[in-house]
Amino acid sequence: MVIHKQASSLADKLVKIKVVEKRTQEVYTYGFELIISGMLNVMLMATIAALLRRYYDWILFLIAFIPLRTTAGGYHASSHAKCILVGTLSFSALLVVSKLQIEWTIANLIIASLSLLIMFLLSPVEAKNKKLKEKQVNKNRKISIGIGIGNLLVAIIAVFIYGISSFLAIYFAGVFAAALSMIIAKKINLQKGRN
Repeated sequence: MVIHKQASSLADKLVKIKVVEKRTQEVYTYGFELIISGMLNVMLMATIAALLRRYYDWILFLIAFIPLRTTAGGYHASSHAKCILVGTLSFSALLVVSKLQIEWTIANLIIASLSLLIMFLLSPVEAKNKKLKEKQVNKNRKISIGIGIGNLLVAIIAVFIYGISSFLAIYFAGVFAAALSMIIAKKINLQKGRN
């Protein structure tokens, strides 16, 4: 609710100084909500990473997560606050997991392979309030599968570069988060009778 109030206030100011027309105020309010919510999400991730002395991990995570999430689709929380909470908790959990002493070379290959399979099977997963035209569905599908192939190539190349696989663990955690988001969204869509 705080995000909506701030966004509404910003849009109202633009109307008052005649930068935008009154009839488009709601569109600007929604746009500001997305910007504020996104900024809060990123700032929280950066803060958590800094507190754990993993200063750049949030960047690697988002470099992997955002392109897949925007092209392949995925889970949409019912409010900005829930979105921020889910995003922050997911990132925090994956940040902790990425520091486990496991064989990241194999784990990254498995994550990249499974996420590519998920892209082939599910991409894109549409949101109830964001229906895509067939042309956009095809475009998003091709892009997300291309990203999935690129991720698999990165995982394969990392096999031959000593020590880089553990560095890339948080990147592949972002890939995993995007793929998991797709599965959750698809399950919700099926339960609600949507494709």
